Parts: sequence; structure tokens; C-alpha cells
Amino acid sequence: MSPTVQRREFLTALGAGIAGLAGCVGNLPGSSGGVDRTIYVGAYHWGFIIVDESGEEQDRIRLQRNDVLRVVSFNTLASQAVQSLPASIRDVLPDHEALEERNAERIPVPADGDFHELLEEANEQYPDHSLAITPSGQVHMGGGMMMHPVALPQNATRPIIRQLGATQRGDYTLSCLTYCGYGHPYMEIDGGIVVT
Repeated sequence: MSPTVQRREFLTALGAGIAGLAGCVGNLPGSSGGVDRTIYVGAYHWGFIIVDESGEEQDRIRLQRNDVLRVVSFNTLASQAVQSLPASIRDVLPDHEALEERNAERIPVPADGDFHELLEEANEQYPDHSLAITPSGQVHMGGGMMMHPVALPQNATRPIIRQLGATQRGDYTLSCLTYCGYGHPYMEIDGGIVVT
């Protein structure tokens, strides 16, 4: 048998083996097969919006212990990343004015300066955010962190996708660890994820 025939047979057998394995790896940890819930988390100045797979905005996500959660996170100013999201998710994202109104309802009025001007300044000077998911009431970067910080830059072309195991019961806070102007200390959802 010539070397060319042996090589062709080897490649054919290798291809068949890979194709056969493709159906087996779907349920391995870290693959898409074992996901119990997917959420989309958009970071904006100075907050987060959580949307579930059906396109419904959520205040809080409830999980059972040992559920696998897929988190698709993005900066709402990253137009290419937002455009790559499913239409059902893009369609429910509030516009800039609606997000500013949300901020005005929950962030204290600044002692010096105009809230709107501070927001516009932050959009220009600090366009990037991050997302970390930590146990509520604990210092950031402490033990039990559900998701270490992921960078969410304004110039991102794709969302960041992480799969997390909900192994510890409790409440978890979504927070930004990247300084983003006046409202940065308020950029969190306390108890945004609850594991029972």
C-alpha cells in the first residue's frame, strides 16, 4: 500500500472518530449541553439589565443548587457586541434616556454638579465596565465568588460568555469593578442571583 493511500485511510478514520465523539462531548462540563439557564447581562452607566432567554427583563434570577448558568454579558455601548445578540434580547434593551431615568431614580443627586452632565462625562471618559458576581454582603474578590470579573469594553465586538456552577446557596451581587465615573459605587444589583 502506498503512503498516499495509508494517509487517506488514516484521515478518513480520524474524521469518523471525531464525528463520533462530537455527539459525546455535548454533556461534558463547560459544553452547551448541560446548561440549565441562560441570562443576558447588559452593563450601562451606572447599572445592569438582566434579560432571560425569552426576552423578559428580570430583577432577580433564581437558581437551584448545582444548576449550570450561562451568562452572556456585554457593554450596552458596544454596538457590534449588541448587534450579535438575538433579536429578542436586543429589542428589550432600554435606550439611553430610559437608562438615565433608571439611574436618577436610584442614585443620589450629586452635591456638586449636574447628574446628566456627570453621566455624559462618564460615557466619554469611562466607557468601559466589567461584571463580577460575588456573594452579597462580602468584600469584592473574597471567597465564594461565583464569577471573577470579566472586562466589558465599549469597543468589544462580541459578548463575553461564561458558564457557572451554582454550587453554593445564597444571594449573589452583580457589580462593576471598573471605575466608570460618579455613579460607579451604585453599579450593582444586590441579590441579583439567588441560589436555593
